[in-house]
Amino acid sequence: MTLCLGTLYAWPIFIPHLEAEFGWSRATVTLPFTVASVVLSLGMVPAGRLQDLKGPKSLVAICAVLVLVGYVLSSFANNIVWLVITYGLILGCAIAAGYMASVGGGLKWFPDMKGTATGILVGGFGLGAAVFGPIAQQMITAFGWRQSFIYLGIAFSIVIGIIALVVKNPPEGWTPGGGKSKKGKVPMRVSPEFTGLEFSPQHMIKTPQFWLMWLQYFLVLSAGFSILVHLKPLAEEFAGFTPMAAAGLVSLISASNFTGRFFLSPLSDVIGRIKSFNMIAVLMTFATASAAVSILIDMPNILFFTAIAGGVAFGGYLALSPAFTADMWGSKNFGINYGLMFTAWGAASFAGPFFAGLAYDLTGGYVPAYLIFSLLCIPGVIITTSFVKPAQMVAFAKEKGLGV
Repeated sequence: MTLCLGTLYAWPIFIPHLEAEFGWSRATVTLPFTVASVVLSLGMVPAGRLQDLKGPKSLVAICAVLVLVGYVLSSFANNIVWLVITYGLILGCAIAAGYMASVGGGLKWFPDMKGTATGILVGGFGLGAAVFGPIAQQMITAFGWRQSFIYLGIAFSIVIGIIALVVKNPPEGWTPGGGKSKKGKVPMRVSPEFTGLEFSPQHMIKTPQFWLMWLQYFLVLSAGFSILVHLKPLAEEFAGFTPMAAAGLVSLISASNFTGRFFLSPLSDVIGRIKSFNMIAVLMTFATASAAVSILIDMPNILFFTAIAGGVAFGGYLALSPAFTADMWGSKNFGINYGLMFTAWGAASFAGPFFAGLAYDLTGGYVPAYLIFSLLCIPGVIITTSFVKPAQMVAFAKEKGLGV
């Protein structure tokens, strides 16, 4: 399911075809993707509440229907408003439902391996563009972008519809292996960020650590989104890549995205989430800076590093954040709590692509945008290194009567 939904990240494949047909500016052509991302982030809040109350089955069914409607209606677009509504609004809601069903429902099955579980569960979302990006490129060449939307919508809705028949939450009180081994109860492995407290969403947003991590989330992923959306056109226009080679960069980002989710999340189960967040923020700093350096010194091959480092950092963050949220603020209200944290992803999905596109429209290039985004990652490192302390949050919660 997440593999299908991760095709959202293949939006750069469609950018040159939409620009050629409609003559839209670079900032304008990013709007459907940006709106879909913002709607995804905002939709995670009600989807999380539905997941907490009803489980994942209804969310997956909603996702299957909206994926078909969104893609098919998008194929009839003749103006940006139509595409923003069909691709941005409808598909954004579909992805929110499916993503929350995967993360919110899946974590309940693996309470002792949150980082590893989320890495695998959302790994498909990061890998979607690597799998379907080249396929979409070939389909557009053969059938055009409109027919490609229709074919993708039909295929994805069938797959997700089948999944809706089998997905479910574990039984109440379920633990891995029944909670027992030959020697007795299986000890639960916990990360250094595990507080053992259960926060309502109203209490969570009263903790300083929530807002600090929200800001860190926004800064790092704004840089990541600027790479995801604009690296392909940058490679074609300034580095001399062919359209297929530039599409290969999109696939490389996606594969690296998957790698970050799959490997950094299990690592966080061992070394802790905060140390892992620090690594990711540093990696994103170098990834965005390298994009600017590649153009400034005319070394196109550096963009391969940008794709790999940016993809790994972006994917790793998306895998760590659900586990971190569950560790810090509990599992009881995880769905809506993570939905609130995920709004930072939505804000970043607007800021990164739009302002990189705006910088391109104003300056004719991407160098200023990528230099600025690399500098904005540095406060993200400082936040997790110096200010987000689980012990301080526990003390604050006990003082204020929160998390009980």
